Amino acid sequence: MKAKTKQILMGLIALGIVVACIFGWRMMSQDKGDKTITITIVVDNDTIYSEDVSTNSSTLADLLKELQEAKEIQLTYSNSTYGMYIQGMGTEELYLEDSTASKYWTYDSSNNAQCVKNKFCAAADQLTIADGDQFIFTLKAYED
Repeated sequence: MKAKTKQILMGLIALGIVVACIFGWRMMSQDKGDKTITITIVVDNDTIYSEDVSTNSSTLADLLKELQEAKEIQLTYSNSTYGMYIQGMGTEELYLEDSTASKYWTYDSSNNAQCVKNKFCAAADQLTIADGDQFIFTLKAYED
């Protein structure tokens, strides 16, 4: 009886070690991100942020929220009927849109598949991102 108890105990310990290793490996691989996206923020022709970011996010909106939570960027937005509407971005300082000066946040990508195919970028929460994508966010004044 003692031999069987030892075998069962050893089996449970081995199983516990295997489960712990698998869990640890999955946690480490999640932290790295499976794609790298370049995010650039431009205000008044000055680049205030330009970084290659590793992420597991599937949409641009999720990536921006991830950067905000990590305190890499500041971000304010609202959800409109058209999707995520960016009202302000920045790093140390938050730059807000200014409707009286006709200044609004825009973004573009020269290599995101959806942006290239449609000749414009969809709302950030509807825009799927892929490894190597590059996005430029610009606070831009529009003339009437």
